[in-house]
Amino acid sequence: MKHWILIGFTSLSWAISAQVQLIVDPRTDQEVAKRASKQMPGYRIQIGFDSDKEFIDKTRAAFISQFPKIDTYVRFEAPNFNLMVGDFRTQLDAERFKNQLIGKFPIAIIHKEMINLPRVD
Repeated sequence: MKHWILIGFTSLSWAISAQVQLIVDPRTDQEVAKRASKQMPGYRIQIGFDSDKEFIDKTRAAFISQFPKIDTYVRFEAPNFNLMVGDFRTQLDAERFKNQLIGKFPIAIIHKEMINLPRVD
């Protein structure tokens, strides 16, 4: 008897088929893409700006030699090249690092902007 019930359910499951249509709000896809982004709000420190790219490159090389684990970013905003460093989540972290830069670089200005996710190492 148990075998007949099992065979009955098995044959019934083969006979039933269904299609599922998933309707998703486009805002859901946008929110998922935003959360999957590798960027977040944070802070960077500007340590130099000049219209001479060679000066910025030299300043960047000097920074990298002293702080090899801190990322650097060169951005052109006419007519100057801006040298930004770091990916700090909080302003306090940026302030602490800024204190290490005083006297080593011509300027140290904290800017709030979108940053890359900080390195784990």
